[in-house]
Amino acid sequence: MYRWFCHLGWQDPVPDDTTLVVFRRLLGADGFHRLFNRLIEQSRELGRIQSSWLLIDGTKLTAHVAVKNTLFLVREGRKRILKLVARKDPGKAAEPSQQSAPCADADYPSHSELLAAEQERGHAFLTAVTDCLDPQLAQEGHTYEQILAGEGVASFSDPDALGIQKKKEPFLVYKIHTACTEQGIVTAAAITRGNESELPQLPQLVEAVLQRGHTPHRLAADTSYDSFGIREYLIRKAIRPYIPVKPTGKKSTGFTYDSKHNTMRCPRGKASIGATPHQKGGKIYYFSEKDCVPCPFRISCLGEFSTHKRVYRNEHTTLHRVKGVKHAMRVRKTIERVFADAKTWHRMGRAWYRGLQRLSIQVYLTFMVVNAKKLALRGSPAGC
Repeated sequence: MYRWFCHLGWQDPVPDDTTLVVFRRLLGADGFHRLFNRLIEQSRELGRIQSSWLLIDGTKLTAHVAVKNTLFLVREGRKRILKLVARKDPGKAAEPSQQSAPCADADYPSHSELLAAEQERGHAFLTAVTDCLDPQLAQEGHTYEQILAGEGVASFSDPDALGIQKKKEPFLVYKIHTACTEQGIVTAAAITRGNESELPQLPQLVEAVLQRGHTPHRLAADTSYDSFGIREYLIRKAIRPYIPVKPTGKKSTGFTYDSKHNTMRCPRGKASIGATPHQKGGKIYYFSEKDCVPCPFRISCLGEFSTHKRVYRNEHTTLHRVKGVKHAMRVRKTIERVFADAKTWHRMGRAWYRGLQRLSIQVYLTFMVVNAKKLALRGSPAGC
């Protein structure tokens, strides 16, 4: 089938295996990004993308590296750098070879003391090989410095991958941030390290979508994007935000805000007597002990050792709130199906390559295929 598609006969020679590798290197991440954008532009020009919704979400991508503990990495780093030094100049490798040897485990009563000794030896080793560092050695030395400093680097082969814990099982991940239409057509994507927050990515995805001529009027996202700043940004772009508010645990059922007197009222009609600012924004409204102590609802309303009620309110959470969030969350499930499709049928559950730039190629290629399949189905007669 591949020969037929490429107009190759049974006896015709096929491209060498490295052809695709060279092609990928020539285009780079920017080239594949342009191809992804061009597919979206052509689809919009043909009228295949018609949606008033923009759905935003992120998913994790497991890195293509093995998980190693910090002690192993600290020891491995010295061996790797010494090997590069010896390859460049065998005479210069003799002096720092003593610092590259691991510390004896039996000399240290605890793992933390052993790790501290290995880190100290690692710093001394880097100092000894500083004058030997060429560009390749300098990059390896920088990665080793990050490991010694505990900056989250957990692999020499893929320094961009971040190590996280999940149910006491560590693994290295990246994070894919995606925007799609309600039909599941991916219109923007970006990949970051696993510790990157979703909030800064949303404006970038929205700007990328707007630049390609798609003008959504509604946006749906989960509580990870709950932010007053995000809502204000979307309102300025004439996009109605449908984002649920994160549960804070500070809400009290039946208490209402009296905007005329700037007070809170309890279910029995008693008003708060004052308010203090909260460190995370908003205010804490407190009630009088004279009203709370004789109240018949005191047992269910107050804590075990409380003598008066305190209620938290953040006025920002009430701004730019819209109705229909439940319906929007049902629409938002489309992007979860996009992720499931990409991971189940297109191997996006695990990274093919290493490094942010090369993984961007995987992301763009995968979503190009996912989009092409859906666009072909939408354009065929009777959806066949």
